[in-house]
Amino acid sequence: MERRIGFIGLGNMGYPMAENFLKKFGQVMVYNRSQQKCLDLQKEGASIVSNLKELMESNDIIGLSLPGPKQVEPVVEELLKNGKEGQIIMDFSTISPALAVSLSNKAQEKGIHYYDMPVSGGPAGVRNAALSIMIGATKDEIEKNDLMPYLETIGKTFHFIGGRGNGQAIKIINNYMAFATQVINGEALAMADALGIDEDTFYNVVTTSSGNNMILKGKMNKVKEKDYQPGFALDLVVKNLELARDCCNNLQMPNFTLNTGLQMYRLAQRKGCGALDSSSVIQVIRDLNKKDE
Repeated sequence: MERRIGFIGLGNMGYPMAENFLKKFGQVMVYNRSQQKCLDLQKEGASIVSNLKELMESNDIIGLSLPGPKQVEPVVEELLKNGKEGQIIMDFSTISPALAVSLSNKAQEKGIHYYDMPVSGGPAGVRNAALSIMIGATKDEIEKNDLMPYLETIGKTFHFIGGRGNGQAIKIINNYMAFATQVINGEALAMADALGIDEDTFYNVVTTSSGNNMILKGKMNKVKEKDYQPGFALDLVVKNLELARDCCNNLQMPNFTLNTGLQMYRLAQRKGCGALDSSSVIQVIRDLNKKDE
């Protein structure tokens, strides 16, 4: 029997995810706060519902791609209230490990499977079915529920991290490393500016030397062209780093680099960069280090 798919959250990541499901499986039912995104996808063949109750009652598998914990928790709880045994929720959002465990436990009480499956790779990764997916479950669990065809519709690399919440845990660590590194990249560019090293020379040397890193190369054109249209908004970086900070607090462990990086992104928010791409923090750092004329 063919399973029906519902999807919630048609943002930068969610829209191409739902689009891929539609192309691969011939149907997807969508719900989104902004109706226009739903209408755009409806033109491609998607069906629309106006509430979560109808979405849950009409589908076997529900995918989520929402901004963070504040959005995910009430949505999943509403789904569970209207769900039935055997349904599956695939949560591609980034939330705290503790919340993922809590939602999974609540789902289990109703015989519903909730999986935390945060992703990395951006909108281009979705469109090319090339995401890295960090799965809070074993490979056996995912294969038993025949979910690989759905994951392969959006992803290429699959990491099975075991228990619920572990997908979120490794995603938070990964994001912390990437965004803290981006602050270092900004400080390095500011040093180059102060020393009179032009931008092209900086990138030509560093991207072929030991200082190179994925986020430096990935954001290079945005920084050089000062094109800060969001691929991954700076506001979402703050959310991710706050999740990482909360993990460290819960573990009672220090993390000096994380806190420094978080403050730099918060400063960039205060400078009006919240809705811009995460790489706009680099421009803020460079501007801070400019000498007054």
